[in-house]
Amino acid sequence: MCWVAVVAAGAALPSVAALAAGRTLSWRDTARLFGPVRPLVVEALRDLRLPLWNPHEALGIPLFAQAMHGVLHPLSLLLAWAAPGAGMDAFVLGHVVAAAVGAALLARQLGASSPASAVGGLAFGLSGYVLGMSGILTYLAAAGVAPWAVAGVRASGGGSRAGLIAGGLGVAVSFLAGDPQWTAVAAGLGIALAGEAHGVRGLGRATLATIAGTALAGIQLVPTGALFLEARRRGGLSPLERQMWALAPWRTLELLAPGFFGGIPGQGAPVFARLGGPSEYAAPFAQSVFVGAVPFALAAAGVPASRVGRLLGAGALLLLWIALGTRGGADQVLRHVPAWGSFRYAEKMIGPFTLCVSMLAALGADRIASSAVARPALVPGGAAALTGLAAAGLALWARVTTDPGALVAVRLAVGLGHAAAGLALLSIALWMVRRRPGAAGHFPAIAAGLVLAQGIAAAPFALHLGRPGVVEGRPLLALRTDGSTPRIAVPVQGIVEKMPVSLDEADWLMALQSRMGEAAFNVPSRIDQVATYTGLEPRRHGAVFGLLRREFGPSSWAAWRRFGLTHVVVNQVAAFDPEQGLIAARATEGGRPVLDDEWGFTVWQVPHRPWAGFATRAVQAPSEAEARRLLVEMLATAGDGAVVVEGPGRPTLAPGRILAARREPEALRIDAESDGDALLVVNDAYWPGWEATLDGRAVAVQPADALVRAVTWPAGRHVLEMRYLPWEVRVGWLCSAGGAVLIIGLALRPRRPSRE
Repeated sequence: MCWVAVVAAGAALPSVAALAAGRTLSWRDTARLFGPVRPLVVEALRDLRLPLWNPHEALGIPLFAQAMHGVLHPLSLLLAWAAPGAGMDAFVLGHVVAAAVGAALLARQLGASSPASAVGGLAFGLSGYVLGMSGILTYLAAAGVAPWAVAGVRASGGGSRAGLIAGGLGVAVSFLAGDPQWTAVAAGLGIALAGEAHGVRGLGRATLATIAGTALAGIQLVPTGALFLEARRRGGLSPLERQMWALAPWRTLELLAPGFFGGIPGQGAPVFARLGGPSEYAAPFAQSVFVGAVPFALAAAGVPASRVGRLLGAGALLLLWIALGTRGGADQVLRHVPAWGSFRYAEKMIGPFTLCVSMLAALGADRIASSAVARPALVPGGAAALTGLAAAGLALWARVTTDPGALVAVRLAVGLGHAAAGLALLSIALWMVRRRPGAAGHFPAIAAGLVLAQGIAAAPFALHLGRPGVVEGRPLLALRTDGSTPRIAVPVQGIVEKMPVSLDEADWLMALQSRMGEAAFNVPSRIDQVATYTGLEPRRHGAVFGLLRREFGPSSWAAWRRFGLTHVVVNQVAAFDPEQGLIAARATEGGRPVLDDEWGFTVWQVPHRPWAGFATRAVQAPSEAEARRLLVEMLATAGDGAVVVEGPGRPTLAPGRILAARREPEALRIDAESDGDALLVVNDAYWPGWEATLDGRAVAVQPADALVRAVTWPAGRHVLEMRYLPWEVRVGWLCSAGGAVLIIGLALRPRRPSRE
């Protein structure tokens, strides 16, 4: 347990030091996507319910089914109850420590000594992938759980009750972390290791434990699967997406040279752009892919150490190939594999690749300590000398040249300097151990110290040490003057050149975006956004959004007034960019400015259709595609306010009045009256799972205007109640119950005498 504590403390050290210095670890999607939505999650969990619906993006989207929020992850549940106000820094720190400790325990299970297991734990916990994923919390959570899942699945191959339970729970928690792809890889690696350790029978047990764990996570997987069928991602990935998120071959240099490709967080990634990064995106998916020269040198000794070493070596090569995606041919081979071909980020596989290398480093440290490697100091020593010379040469060339490629040379020189220093220290340690045979047993501990030192030295290239308080926690609250829910759009996209000198680029961008209420920064204020920032965008919303842009160009944002858009936020870039200026002018036409903010943006109140009201004219569409066509036709006809209703028959219309309305995350209530049979339109997103009653009697919810909801309304005064009650959640609970029964059944069944 002493070494476990050392690993936990060592992995946490860079993050704790940053927090103690008054910095924050939260940035990128962690700050923009997960942080703002977290209050909805906490509120629901503390009310003993699931946060099923987020009404504040894209006119409403499923929340829980977006598995990336990891609602039921143990750390999420713990912090919701013990520290409901905890920010994203607590999550980052918790997942980093979990990743390191889990990797150390996995290395111990694979046969490494306690000090050598610390090598594996620190190599993984301080890797560029793990620390860099502080910006995308889902993948950090997945990395934190993965070593535990691999260890659990491998243990289940032995057939013990504890092992089978650990395997099932490990897979389930990995799914609950929010990334099925990481889980698939972790389960596959665990099954392979179980087969190596326990033969064919162990392979079968591990597979059964994986199936049981998958069923146990059914409460998350079934809703996510149902959402995927209604999401834009179902249509597949574009060629640009497949290329954009694949590991660039030249980025493999960064496995040894920290900071080469991504640079310093918050200062852009010019090397990424110069060496072939798509112009549509300013930075790579993974902030850092650094593993380290020391772990790689140790891993080279670990590959031939045993069958486990050879298996992990083969796995590492396979995962590196998959990470290259379209650039290495993996995507072309695997894109037609069910489910796998829909995953977006090939570069993500650097995470499990790093885990394999870390385990090999642990095994290699023990092999070196056992004196199984001849002349161990020569190879890293020579590599250190050559790397150091290369770094010095690049630095000198960059100093005397005016070539634009000098930036590439400087970054590579710094990274190679890190690698050379680590290899030199490793060579010295090996030489000392070689000269003093009695000290060989201390080599794994020395190696752990070197991995710790190199990881801490490289941490600044992966972590973004931001300024606390930069993100506006509750933007645009001044718009909620009458108790209603404003619905905003931010049509002008661009960055003004002037920014406070105290902020780096990443912090400044988040500061501006949060104050303007860009999705999902708007959520804590309970202000609606017509746009969304999420992983699985609803198909209907994406189709309408794209259609309006294609058909109406700069005027497309004004079309959203039909869906209850009340305010438009325009930043000052519109004054400098003619194209953006035209968009701003069309979006705010007929409106009036109501707020000028010191951050350089103006909020306009614009004419709009009310959030809920009775239709005065309607047309019927037999299909969703026809509804979109008619919607464009209605919008192109100035002053035509007809509602497009999908389904058979033309609805009866009559005037009416909304008397009272209340909206909650998963429910709404409207008290209204009409002069005759009528059609009530609610400008919230239509979605399977929304059910409605009028005075307690069920009524059908119809799609209207290709995007929102409508119900038929009998003459007179009635109370409409809508609730989000998706069938997939009920089915998910049943699957989880079945998974729990299966795991218990596997654990309690009588064991046959082992023949292994």
